[in-house]
Amino acid sequence: MMRLYKTDALVLRVRDFSEADRIVTLYTYSRGKVQAIAKGSRKTKSRKRGAVQPFTYGNFLLYQGRSLDTITQCEPKESFSHLREDLVKLAYSTYLTELVDGFTAEGEPNEQVFLLLLTTFYLLLKDNPGLLVRAFELKLLNILGYCPQLESCVHCHGPVAGNAAKVRFSSRLGGVLCDECSGHDPFATTIQMGSLKTMQQLLKWDIRRLQVLKVPEERQQEIAAILRHYIDERIERKLKSTVFLDTVLQ
Repeated sequence: MMRLYKTDALVLRVRDFSEADRIVTLYTYSRGKVQAIAKGSRKTKSRKRGAVQPFTYGNFLLYQGRSLDTITQCEPKESFSHLREDLVKLAYSTYLTELVDGFTAEGEPNEQVFLLLLTTFYLLLKDNPGLLVRAFELKLLNILGYCPQLESCVHCHGPVAGNAAKVRFSSRLGGVLCDECSGHDPFATTIQMGSLKTMQQLLKWDIRRLQVLKVPEERQQEIAAILRHYIDERIERKLKSTVFLDTVLQ
């Protein structure tokens, strides 16, 4: 196996390692999540400095190590600097990268995850961040096999009454419940049927088409709360970025 490899990657996270170096968490096109050291990248004149900023999309040449790879060369393709300069977009982008980091394991390539994150970064430069992020959450969960069941009852797999005004959603069981099965989770949340239908649309639609979807703010907030609780159940920890995001959006 060749220890030197080249791949496109997105920077998920960066942390200082020493006076001169940084540890970079990359999500690569060919190898999935990778931890790598960027030697000298904290130095002002380092060529690597710009390429290892959070959210940067670039082409990386890495040397595979036992526990930590080494970035030997990096060429940025898109810095996504606007995502770091706008506080709301910074908060959302940080949340997206922590989601990917939290739901993926090292060395498990998934081209769909890479392309979803890259596309969402481009769309964040112009689109409604809230609705876009809701679509990202659902699509990421779907790709990785964690998607909530939205089309039929998660317990009996029967139909959910389409003419009802409201429906029960169980984060613990993993989806919607029909009237007959609603007692199987006393902590299930009641949501508007319109919110469920919007979630179905967000999951099915091409993420690049979302600008034509008009969703009331109240419904967006309900979907955000449902998915927050659902994700917390699956990832089994509180994401640090949600505190920053909530503070910014207040």
